Amino acid sequence: MAARLRYPLRTASRMQSTDAFFWYAEAAAPRVRPLVAGLFLLDHAPDPRPFRAAIQRLVARVPRLRQRVAEPAWPTDLPAWENDPQFDLDYHNRSVVLPSPGDPRALLDFTSVVFATPLDHQRPLWEGYLIGGLEGGRAAYFLKMHHSVMDGGGALALFDAMTQARRSERIRVPHLHSAAPTSPPRGDVTGGVLGRLRRGAARFNATAATVGAALLDPAATIGNVQRSLAGVGRIIEQLLAPAPADPLAAACTGIGRRVATVTLSLPRLQRLKDTLGVTLNDLVLAAVSGALQRYHQTRGVRLPEVQCVVPVNLREEHDRAALGNRVTAVSITLPVGRRGPAERLAAIRAQTTVVRATRGGGGYGVFLNAMPLIPSTIFRALAQQAAGRVHLICSNVSGPPVPRYLAGAKIEGVYPFAPLLLGIPLSIAVVSYGELLCVGIDADPAAIPDPERVAECLTDEVQAVESGVGVPRAQPHPALRLVAAAPHRPASARHATRSHAGVA
Repeated sequence: MAARLRYPLRTASRMQSTDAFFWYAEAAAPRVRPLVAGLFLLDHAPDPRPFRAAIQRLVARVPRLRQRVAEPAWPTDLPAWENDPQFDLDYHNRSVVLPSPGDPRALLDFTSVVFATPLDHQRPLWEGYLIGGLEGGRAAYFLKMHHSVMDGGGALALFDAMTQARRSERIRVPHLHSAAPTSPPRGDVTGGVLGRLRRGAARFNATAATVGAALLDPAATIGNVQRSLAGVGRIIEQLLAPAPADPLAAACTGIGRRVATVTLSLPRLQRLKDTLGVTLNDLVLAAVSGALQRYHQTRGVRLPEVQCVVPVNLREEHDRAALGNRVTAVSITLPVGRRGPAERLAAIRAQTTVVRATRGGGGYGVFLNAMPLIPSTIFRALAQQAAGRVHLICSNVSGPPVPRYLAGAKIEGVYPFAPLLLGIPLSIAVVSYGELLCVGIDADPAAIPDPERVAECLTDEVQAVESGVGVPRAQPHPALRLVAAAPHRPASARHATRSHAGVA
């Protein structure tokens, strides 16, 4: 379901600790590139004027898109957001025409290169590309952002602000005042001190509220602390244990990206999960587990388990239209070495049932909040220690239940891409859109050069689960043939495609 928005979207002037985690991660470990992205498939190329108006309206509705990061003057403060006085929409929003015939692999190759490129930290942390020249007169829009700007929940609010409910909807652009720096002048010592006092008072009030809640319900507070400590203990245990022998994770470089996409029928999966008596999240994780088993077999890799980090949305109803990161994470062991889909699903369900009962354990939440306070040298050491221990990030977000439009072009598919962090070779992001379940696969090509094969394995695994329970197979959505898993293209051909792509 799309977020119910209030315009402009609510954005805090200072980063939360979870936002700062992703900002500092890149500074501490340059190979970490915490970028998130969305690829939107359009039924035709929108006219330039209404398309530009749609992006202008988006920027007016979302002030964060005109703001850059301001480092704190005091080491105890978190970074802030300030207006960029040199904001240039044409720098951030670009047009690209792919060479004929604009096939699926050309589209995904181009987005892979763009996704692998770091953002300019002196500017607002986003870039958008309108991509023309695709087969059948179609087009696409690729939007990437730094993870410190938003998480999956915030991305849905931004998507709703960017798009329209009807093809013919008129796009009214709000008046946008010229941006001016919002941080206190360097000589304004009083303002800086008062600001720190206000933030200190806010932290004191939050602490007092926590203490008050603890006094009113000590049993619940003790339970929360115990769950958090147990979660942290499990993370520390994972970091200290010998890293599993995973040749794919060992090959990661962290600097490359190669993406693929999968489109599944949402009603089809809902029938399947109802037949099995499980949640959609459990079914997705089980299908991913089986897909990885199939992929490992093609690579000659024997790995009984895969450690998967699953982000958990912490947003309340009143936070649905807010940017920033309101997320924690849980760790799920995917039993890729087990033979049957039923066995894999049962093992995953047993874990997720415990996670739901213990509210996730809280371990990753504690780490995310503490990371901005950790010196970069220690953070880098933790990153190196964690490399090879987590094999996969898998996220699942509920998107809008009805189609949306972008400047008169119908959006036929929405494909999310999650980041690769700390040497993780693969991330899989899933979002529902109308009657579709759109899957974006992001891989480190040094470890997984053919994520399109992972996409094929995922489709095969869903069909295998269906066959096992007698659910009829559904035909793929005819409008989405363009972004079906495309065959691997030799490196020389990929380079030729990129060299002819024009950026306006």
